[in-house]
Amino acid sequence: MKEYILVTVCSKKQENSNTFSQRLSLFWTQMLRQNPEEFEKVYAECTEFENHVGILGRKYAILPELADLLKTKLLNDGFDVLDIDTEDFYSPYEITAPDWMQIEH
Repeated sequence: MKEYILVTVCSKKQENSNTFSQRLSLFWTQMLRQNPEEFEKVYAECTEFENHVGILGRKYAILPELADLLKTKLLNDGFDVLDIDTEDFYSPYEITAPDWMQIEH
């Protein structure tokens, strides 16, 4: 069974949820088009934003081998990324609705 780690992508300070959502959608669309093999390693997206002291965050469940590449791509696109714990694994049974939305591949 595959196990996943979590990545929290953060907004810019005082960026509203609509703008942040649009930037995330653009990022993932580009990722799908330019790096489809890496995009396949993204399992799910958290359905709700988190609030990190005025900064919005959205979690993604990914395969561990994607962590470094994804973090680099996100940082290059102007997102912040919280520290990624590559030792904290989750099974697909822990990443379920209604809190998570599986990404169709």
